[in-house]
Amino acid sequence: MNRRHLLVLGAASPGLPALPALAQSRTITLIVPFAAGGNVDTVARLAASELTRRLGQNVVVENAPGAGGTIGTERAARAAPDGHTLLLGVESPFTISPFVTPSAVRYQPLRDFAPIGMIASLPLTLVGRPDLPATDMAGVIALSKSKPEGLTFASSGTGTSLHLWGEIIARRSGARLEHVPYRVAAQIPTDLMAGRLDLAVLSVTSTASLVREGRIKAFAVSSLEPSPQLPDVPPLARLPEFAGLEMLAWQALFAPARTDPAILRRIAGELDAMLADESFRQRLAAVGMTPWQRTPDELTALVRSELARYEEVVRQGNIRAE
Repeated sequence: MNRRHLLVLGAASPGLPALPALAQSRTITLIVPFAAGGNVDTVARLAASELTRRLGQNVVVENAPGAGGTIGTERAARAAPDGHTLLLGVESPFTISPFVTPSAVRYQPLRDFAPIGMIASLPLTLVGRPDLPATDMAGVIALSKSKPEGLTFASSGTGTSLHLWGEIIARRSGARLEHVPYRVAAQIPTDLMAGRLDLAVLSVTSTASLVREGRIKAFAVSSLEPSPQLPDVPPLARLPEFAGLEMLAWQALFAPARTDPAILRRIAGELDAMLADESFRQRLAAVGMTPWQRTPDELTALVRSELARYEEVVRQGNIRAE
């Protein structure tokens, strides 16, 4: 039989069986629910390149942006569960959009997807204008309470993980924070440096160089440990009122529900090997991402936990992006 007609996912790694019902001659599509460029697309392209090499089968990225990532996520949910469509899943459309845009979300994360594994994560950071008269989180909270109108804080949009981290900060500390949503997140650092904003919640990768240059201030990161990019900025979780609070932007690999478990195990095995490879880890680190290895069961538990957390935040704040 001609090799290209073998019904396998590619040349099996030692100890991993060849898989049924997956034609090697077909391309695997990795759907990215955001436009090209940016952290999510970068991680997807690194992963697709490495999976192509490891599986012996072409894995191509297909960008399907729109509606905060829900359009591409729904497309993946509706794809045939034959192993030829994967999703680069992201925290916002998976665990936040079902609550802030419920009428636009026509999928259920825990029902419609089969988890394969986590790939990478990225902490958020609370930053401020350079002349803000505060030097740490305690100072930011106190300053906000001293002003009747409070302090403004910007994010990349209503109902994003960046917005909700700011809402959680306000709720737990009693800080007075007024959210300013931006449609173009790249404009936020400019307005922050110009003093048109007090604070912003952004990813570490988009703020690290500005913080190091002293053009903006950084007060906290959302990870449990300091970020390698901003090692001197303390984790918010170290403050008593935020103990144990971790909120990360994450990227994980999913397949449509009902995909053959043998196919899922094979891809998960290659993903584990990929994340254990130091050269791949260095490539992630070079773009500011932290490798974050999680089993399918651990990924499911994370999604379930974040769904519960964000549902409560959205309900208490009556947050809607529709």
